[in-house]
Order: sequence, then structure tokens, then C-alpha cells
Amino acid sequence: MVKSVTDEGFLHLWPYYSDQLGRPPRWFTPLNQPALVLSSAGAVPGVFATASGHVVGGRNSQKEQFEWNDWFVDIGARSCAEVETLGIGPGARVIWNPQTRRIGCNITGKAMDDRAALAVATTVGEKLARSEELPFEFWLASTVQEENGLLGAASLVDEMSFDFAIALDVGLTGDIPGPDKRDFPSRLGAGPVVVYQDARCHYSRRLSDRLIDVAKSQPIPIPIQRAVFQNYGSDGAELLRRGVETALLTYPTRYTHSPIETVDEADLIHTVELLTAFVQSGEQLLEASL
Repeated sequence: MVKSVTDEGFLHLWPYYSDQLGRPPRWFTPLNQPALVLSSAGAVPGVFATASGHVVGGRNSQKEQFEWNDWFVDIGARSCAEVETLGIGPGARVIWNPQTRRIGCNITGKAMDDRAALAVATTVGEKLARSEELPFEFWLASTVQEENGLLGAASLVDEMSFDFAIALDVGLTGDIPGPDKRDFPSRLGAGPVVVYQDARCHYSRRLSDRLIDVAKSQPIPIPIQRAVFQNYGSDGAELLRRGVETALLTYPTRYTHSPIETVDEADLIHTVELLTAFVQSGEQLLEASL
């Protein structure tokens, strides 16, 4: 978010989440990427920038650690007044805005967390809407402000009553140079990931096992992975806190919290197939709960 505007028209930033470090973390990497400022008057393009190249050489060598005030957004303005005429000021949202591309088997771009999840949920809803009858009442929900204490997920149970829930989110992979595969065994292209535990909670073993059983029991088995995630949490934790039995199903995603989040279309298709089959086979789940 924009926290202030300089006299020369540059936008200084503050993170969208509750900052614990007082500086940008290593995993947050928007620099040198296209930006889009979402003002009250419309969207304004720009770039995420910091002093670079020749002007930081010699005595002005780069710091070992960035601070928030080292980063800014350049929208091509020449004054604070010009920025204000665009409807931009403190509180305006800023997102990175790279082009979404296919690279080999991958789809790479911004916000696969959770644009891809919305695509999956929408497709599942369209498929189930064509069913003559479902074994139970089925709802799709989308929430906001997960990074700020699961605020959106908390409101779901305030408005509705649910017996079961499946949280849908990005899944962590260790199939790139760097991560230890003992910690992150999941990989792109190997199917959706059922998560049994993350940093916030343990998910329902019964629902989790049921997802895996459904995947394996299809005429053409759906590839499926199991995982425990560290340094990760989902909206499902809030539903569990409110007494809703919840599982977490994820689609493998590389480079989370970056402008190049990467998924495999086959994993998304398999996630759709699994969720659709899970709902359609719901009689067995209901019988097990009686």
C-alpha cells in the first residue's frame, strides 16, 4: 500500500500484511517489476524501483539489507500534486503487474495465489451446476485478508452454518534448486496436494484421507500428493477454530509470494476433477458422519 508520496512524485510503500521484521523479507521480491497502482480514480501503471546501477557504486554501495523506505514506485509523475490529480495517496493499493505467460508446461504470472484457485472453484461450480442432483448442499466461497488474521474466513461461519469444508490454496513445492526436498517433497505436475498439517493447525484426517481415496478410486486415477507444510497457513484454520471439519487441498505452485508464481495446467485440471468427484460421491461421507 502507498504510505506517502514524495515532493517529486514517488510513492513509498508499506506491506499488505502485519510487518514483524520492520524491513522487506527475503521472500518478498517485487523490485524491477511492472506495478499497477489501484487508486480511487482508476488504475495507474508504474514500476517497483530502488536506486541501482552506477548511482549506488563506490561510497554509495548498496546496503546488505533493504529497508522499506529504500523501495518506491515510479509512475512517471514529477510532483506530489500531479500524483494527487490521479487520485493516488496513502491507502492506495499497489500490485505487481507482469504479463501472464505459458513457458513450456508452466503458466507463470502474478497472483496464482489465488487467481488459479478462483478458476478451479468456478470450473467446479459450473460442472456441478449441470448435475441433476447433489448429495448435499454445496457452497463456493471466496475470502479476503487472509494475511491479516484470516478476517474474511472468520465472516463465513458468522453468516452460514457448514458441516464440512475444503480450503483451496496454493501448495508448496521443493522441485527447484535450493529447497530441501525432505521438507518440501511435492512437485509441479504430480497432481493436487492434500495437506495434513501446516503452521496453524492439523486438518481433518478423515476428510483428507477421503480426498485421497476419491482420487485413487476414479476410473482413471487422479494423481495425488500428500504433504505437511512449514511457514504456511490457510483460511481453513479459521473454519476449524469455528468448529467446521476442514481439509486443505492445494495445487502445486512454485515461487509463491513473487511476481512469477508458477503452476502446471494439468495440476489445475486434476484439482477440478478431484473436487467434482468428491462432491458427487458425498453419500459415503454423509454415511460416515452418522
